[in-house]
Amino acid sequence: MKPRGSTGTTTYPRLALGLSAAILFLFLCGPARSFAQSRRWRAGASTPVVFHRLLCAALGVRVRVHGRPAPAARRLIVANHVSWLDIPVLGSVAPMTFLAKKEVGAPAWGGRLARLQGLILVDRQRRRGIPRVNAEMVEAMTRGEAVVLFAEATTGDGNRILRFRSSHFEAVRQAAASQGAAGDAVVQPVFLDYSRLGGLAVERRQRPLLAWYGDMTFFGHFWRLLRAGRVVCDVHFGPPIPVSGDSRRK
Repeated sequence: MKPRGSTGTTTYPRLALGLSAAILFLFLCGPARSFAQSRRWRAGASTPVVFHRLLCAALGVRVRVHGRPAPAARRLIVANHVSWLDIPVLGSVAPMTFLAKKEVGAPAWGGRLARLQGLILVDRQRRRGIPRVNAEMVEAMTRGEAVVLFAEATTGDGNRILRFRSSHFEAVRQAAASQGAAGDAVVQPVFLDYSRLGGLAVERRQRPLLAWYGDMTFFGHFWRLLRAGRVVCDVHFGPPIPVSGDSRRK
C-alpha cells in the first residue's frame, strides 16, 4: 500500500521538533513527578497528559473527543485496542493509569516512562499474577485515578472487536466494595476510531496500516505510519455503567 502523506521536508522536522520537546519536558518535569509518586501525592498528575499531547503533535495525530470521562471517584475505562498509539491518544485526553504488557517497562527508558505514567505492568503468560495486578488497579482507583483496561488483551487489524478477557473486571468490583472509599464506582466504555489518514477517510483495507498487530515490528510500523500522513483519532466516551460490590464480572 502506497503511503499518502508527505515525507522529508515536513514530516521529519516536525517529528524531530516534537520529540525533542516531549523528551525535554519529560526530563524537566519527570523528577518532580517521581517525587510526588513516591509520596503518593496527586500533584503532577497532569504531567503525562502534557507529554502525550506533545507526542501526538510530533506524530501528526489529532485527537477528537466525543462525550467525556465519567466524574465518578472510582473508574475503570474499558477501550478497544488497535495500536501502540492508543496510550498516547487516550493519555492526551485526561490523567489515566494504563495496564500494559510487562515488556513496555523492560528497557531503561521504557521503565522510566512506565513509572512516570503510573503504568501497571502485566505478564500475560502468568495467570497467577492476576490478583497482584487487580490489587494495584484497586489501589489506583481508590486514589481517584481512572484505570484503562484494553479488555481484548491484544491488538487486532482494527476491523473488528476481539473477545474480551474478564479477569481484570474483578478489580472495579473490589474497588466498589472497598471500605473507606468515597464516591461511586463505574465502568465506562470507550471506542477508539482512527477515522482519517493523510486527510482522507480511512477505508476498511487501510485499517491494517493504522493497526499494530501480529508479527509487525514496532519501528517498521512506526515509520510506515509516519510516512502515511496525519492521523485523526475519534475517542468516543460511552455512558458509565454503575458497579457495586456485589456486581458480577459478566
